[in-house]
Amino acid sequence: MTSYNFTLSNKKEWKNICKKINNLDFYYNPEFHNLYKLRYINSEPNAWVFSKKDKLFLYTFNLTQVLSEKMNNKNIYDISSTYGFLGPVSNSNDEDFISEAWIEFDKWALKKNIILEFIRFNPLLNNHEIRHKDTSIEFNRFIAVSNFENGTQHFDKSIPSKTKNMIRKAKKNNFKTKKIDFKKYYKDFYSIYRETMSRNNAQKFFQYDLNYFNLLSNFDETKFYGIFDNNKLIAGGIFFLKSNIASYHLGACKKEYLKFGLSNLYLYDASIDFCKKGVKFLNLGGGRTTDKEDSLLKFKRDNSTELRKFFIGKRILNNGIYDYLGKKFAKEKKNNNNLIFYRN
Repeated sequence: MTSYNFTLSNKKEWKNICKKINNLDFYYNPEFHNLYKLRYINSEPNAWVFSKKDKLFLYTFNLTQVLSEKMNNKNIYDISSTYGFLGPVSNSNDEDFISEAWIEFDKWALKKNIILEFIRFNPLLNNHEIRHKDTSIEFNRFIAVSNFENGTQHFDKSIPSKTKNMIRKAKKNNFKTKKIDFKKYYKDFYSIYRETMSRNNAQKFFQYDLNYFNLLSNFDETKFYGIFDNNKLIAGGIFFLKSNIASYHLGACKKEYLKFGLSNLYLYDASIDFCKKGVKFLNLGGGRTTDKEDSLLKFKRDNSTELRKFFIGKRILNNGIYDYLGKKFAKEKKNNNNLIFYRN
């Protein structure tokens, strides 16, 4: 029985653990956590592992210092999933083993002065089912998923007629999707993406810089499907592919081409390509809000086969310190329903 912890300085060991657990998508990789490290101030990505013989339990998260607060002259921390779909995973369904893992984790968390955890569970893994017994779960929103297990014909039949009409419109105007090397086009995509985010009044969190796309272009798991007009990139989508699971990361289209349904076209063509290559699922993610009628979710729903429930988890590990923070930041707590009310 062993427990240990990796940070980004142990990327190789972190990735090796990921390889030992089936059906983990790219969200669990250290490279993905590194992408978002700078977007979480005072945070350090971690991978906590518990093993017993051939059984493994893996929990990846951001370990974030709580402001300048200290307890017994030691820093205080909280835990939160990085952006995406994560949470604890295991190669075993043994309830006793999972329980042992959480007991060991709590010992580690106590030593680290961790006061709470916030988890974004993975809807493709249903890993909210192996949560800590004290973790409360909440349904947050629906996400769109394409199930390719029954082949391309089944996928095609699942796409609504209005989406197919947009695809036909794009093809009628001689637009085609090309699978291309993102390294050659990340600067062009960045320009379109900035325009798209400005048009949609996107949150600052999603206003990525050029270096972000440069990093994406160097991942083997990054797949890019683009559409051109006179050899100029006008629309495209970035996907991650790992363990027979594809994840739709970002998409963009130039304003003057929106009427042609190019986003429908590249999503459809990418889906067919994934399906032919034996990919089981494509996670398109959810909307901008928790509303089931969210326009982005409706678009993704109309380009996928089903909706799945996305859950979040919350657990307070140290009520004393949490209550103290609640009093110290009473104004912030009053205006903020989030578990982590003391940080923007």
